[in-house]
Amino acid sequence: MQKEIVTFGNYAGKPIEWLVLEQQGRRKLLLSRYVLDAKKFLPDCIYTSWERSSVRKWLAEEFRQAAFTAEESARIQTTKHETASELASHTEAAAEDAIFLLSVKEAERYFPRPDDRIAPADAVACRESRDLRDFTALLPFYQGVRGCWWWLRDGGAEPNQRYIVWSDGTFCAEGHYVNYERGIRPALWIE
Repeated sequence: MQKEIVTFGNYAGKPIEWLVLEQQGRRKLLLSRYVLDAKKFLPDCIYTSWERSSVRKWLAEEFRQAAFTAEESARIQTTKHETASELASHTEAAAEDAIFLLSVKEAERYFPRPDDRIAPADAVACRESRDLRDFTALLPFYQGVRGCWWWLRDGGAEPNQRYIVWSDGTFCAEGHYVNYERGIRPALWIE
C-alpha cells in the first residue's frame, strides 16, 4: 500500500520521514516511516495503562523536545483516543496526547495487510540510540526477521502486557511484557 511520505522534525541528526495515514481538511495523521528508537513500555513488569506508561511520558517530553523546534511543536495537535485491553477486568480511560502510539484497530485500519506494517529501524537512529542499537542487534537471532518489533498502546492478555507488531507485520496475539525494549513508531496529528 503506497502512502504519501513527508518530512517533519529531526531525530538522531536527520529529518524524520512520516507516512501520511489520513487527511482531514488541513490536518494530517502521521506515523514515522521507520522505528526511531527502542524503549520499555514500563521499566517494571507490572500492570500499567497507556496513560501511566513511561513510553507515553518519553514521547511527550524527551522525544518531542529532541525532534521538533518550537514552531514545529506548535503545529502538533492534541487528540483524544481510546485504548483497548484484552482483559475484561481492566478498562482504560480515554487519553489526550500530542504524540502517541497506534492502537491495534488503527494499525489494522491503516495497514490492512501485515506486509504493510513491517518497519525497519532507521539506520542513523541505530547509531545514535544505544537502546535501539542494542535492540536491533538481537533481531538476527530470530528466524525470518524482516523488520523491528514495535509497540502499540493497547493492553494484552495479561495485565503486564501490551500489543506489539512482530517483524513480519503480524500482531503478537497475547501481547508482550512491558519491561522489554521494543521499537517506537510515533504517531501525531499536524496542521
